[in-house]
Amino acid sequence: MNFPNDIDGDVMRSLEENGFDFDNETQVEFNIDFKHWPLTDNEKEAIQKLYPNCELIEPEEADINNGDLFGYVQFYVLSKVDHDFIVNTQNSVTNQMKQYGGWCDSWAVGLGHA
Repeated sequence: MNFPNDIDGDVMRSLEENGFDFDNETQVEFNIDFKHWPLTDNEKEAIQKLYPNCELIEPEEADINNGDLFGYVQFYVLSKVDHDFIVNTQNSVTNQMKQYGGWCDSWAVGLGHA
């Protein structure tokens, strides 16, 4: 396959090298990072309305000890993986999260099928 020469294309090339099947739907994990943590109750509520299946991931003790005090929000989408889907989802989420100091620029899939 031909993937664009960007970070998402790099991930897709790596998936292809590891035998990922782009023809099947799979569970795609997206992460939303924030400029501040913890989120306020109002921010949590608003984000959970937008992404009902999201999880708020608190920093682990080891991360806190290393100075990383920020958690993140994680949500999943069942879809075929293609560059447009990944980029459009990240852009849409980032636009929705700007008002809360958040952005989405990371995603992952398992090598299995959802």
